[in-house]
Amino acid sequence: MTNIPDIGKPAANALSNIGITELEQLSRIDEKNLLKIHGIGPKAASILKQALADSNLQFKESAELPYSPDFAVLGNLSCNNAPKREVIRDFLIASYTKNEKAVSKLCSESFSTYIPIPDKNISSLEINTIITHGKEGAAEVIMVDADGEKYSFAHFINFENHKKNAKIKNISTYSK
Repeated sequence: MTNIPDIGKPAANALSNIGITELEQLSRIDEKNLLKIHGIGPKAASILKQALADSNLQFKESAELPYSPDFAVLGNLSCNNAPKREVIRDFLIASYTKNEKAVSKLCSESFSTYIPIPDKNISSLEINTIITHGKEGAAEVIMVDADGEKYSFAHFINFENHKKNAKIKNISTYSK
């Protein structure tokens, strides 16, 4: 493993906050999201891009998302032809961006569950796991705020029915 080049303390801390301490780990993030992380600027991104190229590596391809939040969205965001996985991904992004209109499109009319998201300036949202089966789903999320504070969430989702276009009926959220 190769160390991260000298990019300044704020940028190095920002990478460390999302678990990136080695150059090779940068290939799991795209450049567009990298620049959204609090503490990473164009100069640091340019240095990192060159270091990756010098090691025959590159940033990950950008994932197409339905919303473009002001913070980085990390993790395995592809849905691999799993419609409910996509609904959960989109619901999480919309919820953390506090996009009520987008949330309401993904949920049933009777949905009224509150998700306890800290009122913080989000730097990154890492969606680590999304699992679906039948009428149920779950997701593990780590939110990092602009101060580097981490918040872990487990979301357990119930859909209206088994159909692939089912809307979210309710959600239970636990945080650590």
